[in-house]
Amino acid sequence: MHEELPRTRLKSNTRKEARDNQRWRILEAMAHLAGKRGYAEVSVAHVIERAGVSRKAFYEYFADREDCFVTAYEELSERLVRDLMKEGERAQGGDRTRAQLGRYLDVLSLDLPMARAFVVEVMGAGAKSLAARERVNTQFDELVFGHTSRDPIVRKALIAGVNDAVAGALLGKKVKDLRSLLPSLVRFVHQT
Repeated sequence: MHEELPRTRLKSNTRKEARDNQRWRILEAMAHLAGKRGYAEVSVAHVIERAGVSRKAFYEYFADREDCFVTAYEELSERLVRDLMKEGERAQGGDRTRAQLGRYLDVLSLDLPMARAFVVEVMGAGAKSLAARERVNTQFDELVFGHTSRDPIVRKALIAGVNDAVAGALLGKKVKDLRSLLPSLVRFVHQT
């Protein structure tokens, strides 16, 4: 007969960290797979397999596949917006546009499938996805590109132009480093 080992009680922050880690793995798996396969081809089964979690765990966090994708898009985009704001603050004395666009391209270049998910696949992932994209673009408009123009329509057009150039590069599959787009995008923003 085996002697049962006493169970150690997890501290609440350890349990929370484990749950946060699990949730993050699901979001990351969704984003990566949507970029690699295309959102329409990604199932919950694909996500849980890549994330290494159970189906039950997936549904503890998300209502369905679309909810997971939209959440991944929103949360990762919020992190990017904060990062770009910090980059803009550091570049106050220099070229803020170049610094922020450079950082944007650097971050997207770190994981091209994830970049494709959030620049290209977000457009075809449903109405909730498009609404999330609009909210994120509004954040970019106000917080990142607010210094470029007082006209919100011009700022919206700048975001659309930058995203279209990035989408074209991602769909062309020849780009390994989106940073190569920086000189053209800076000229575009400054000429507008």
